Parts: sequence; C-alpha cells; structure tokens
Amino acid sequence: MKCVKSFKIFLAFGICLWFVGCATTSKKMMSISASSLEARQLETRYYESKKDLEILSASVATLQDLGFQIDEINRDFGVITSSKSRDAREAGQQTGVFLMAILFGANMSMLADHTQTIKATVVVTQVKDKSYVRLTIQRILYNNQGIVNGVETIKEPEIYSSFFEKLSQAIFLEANNL
Repeated sequence: MKCVKSFKIFLAFGICLWFVGCATTSKKMMSISASSLEARQLETRYYESKKDLEILSASVATLQDLGFQIDEINRDFGVITSSKSRDAREAGQQTGVFLMAILFGANMSMLADHTQTIKATVVVTQVKDKSYVRLTIQRILYNNQGIVNGVETIKEPEIYSSFFEKLSQAIFLEANNL
C-alpha cells in the first residue's frame, strides 16, 4: 500500500515537472529573437501597390533574370518557388581534401562539396495598399556521390538588396507595360 502511495506521489511530481517544462518551452518557442527580426528585415520589402498579381509576375521575371528555374507558382497564396544548380567546389576545400587523402591514404572526396542547389522562395502578401514581398534563399550542398553535405540559409545583404533593386525595376516595367 505504501508503495502505491509513493508511486502516485512520484507520478504526480513527474506530471508537474512535465507541465512546467512545457510552459517554459512554449514561451521560448513563441518569442522572436533579434536575429529573426533582422533576417525578416533583410528578406522583406514593401511596395505601394494593390496589384499583387503584377508584383508576383515581376518577381517571376526577376528570378528568371537571375538564372532561377521556376519550380512552382501558387497565385492564390502568392508563393513562388524556384531553384538553380551550380558548382560548389572551392579551391581551399579541394586542397584540404587532397592533403587529407595524402596523410591518411583514403579517398576523402565524399567530404568535399561538389554541387549545390540554390532555392529561392518569394511570398507576396497584400495588406491594404501595400504589397509585401519576402525572399528567402537556401543552398543545399552535395558531395560527388549526390549525398547532402549541408544546408544553409543565405544571409548576405548584398544578394537580397540586389534582388529587390531588380524587382523594383521589373515592377516599374510591369506597371508601365514596357
């Protein structure tokens, strides 16, 4: 009997700890870090326009001008997904793999990046008289056997500002039927 009572107390204590743990986890999950806000500012621009389909069309043109292949367009949700493949070999990394092969006498080429797929997603959202455009770019690195070596989000401000400058020009051309 005493064992059952101890088990119930232990179980109740465990459940209380679980709820406390969930509460702190949910608070952390719902908070937005400063780096997330900075990333959103880097990735988002707005345009004074009620014509989100024009902005969607200009976004497609801009992505294509940058060498992306359009994978999917969902006009209802204002989402464009695109991608392009590029060589990912870098001299420094290739030299390191070569030296490791000499030192350890093994084929280390699986460690080196060989190709990459760059994925760009554009989301156009209409809020009153403004169209918000958010661009996110990721790259997926593959070794020479096609196995994923890594995935990373591109965070270089120059890349985003270049896209948005070209998009502004494309929006102007689209609006003026040029």
